[in-house]
Amino acid sequence: MKKVFVVLSIMILAISLFVSPIFAADNNSPELQNGVLLYTFKNNIFSYKFQVEYKDADGDLPRYMFAFINGSRREMIKVDITDNNSKDGIMYILILDEDELFKLAPKAKEWDIEYWFRTNDGKGPVITKMSKLFALDTESMGLSTSNSGGGGGEGNPSSGCGCGK
Repeated sequence: MKKVFVVLSIMILAISLFVSPIFAADNNSPELQNGVLLYTFKNNIFSYKFQVEYKDADGDLPRYMFAFINGSRREMIKVDITDNNSKDGIMYILILDEDELFKLAPKAKEWDIEYWFRTNDGKGPVITKMSKLFALDTESMGLSTSNSGGGGGEGNPSSGCGCGK
């Protein structure tokens, strides 16, 4: 009986060594891109939006998406709840008002906030580097980011400073 058990054990081990690589697909880790803290202000009141784009070459959706703000974890939501195409990217946001952010990061009044993003595609976690960068959310505020240094096209005398010509 012992011999039969040993033979069966060896057969199971051999099969698992040869068959498991066939069934194990290569996994590409997801990427978290363009992570940023955007801010807007209106009537001397600031609002904040943490934003990051999730991409996965395998098409895996994230199990979760978190923003960590001074070590405190907050769940993010999809900008477009119908967007499930992780191959071309899914945008996630977390919107906080001034009071909410100051509770998480008391030094936010001095623009001292540390944040990073974390996700998992079911095959392992991915974490961004810690950041302290802020950017004005010009789109939400209806501001233009185009160059206002002059108008016309090529050959137009008002097409900028003309430096180096």
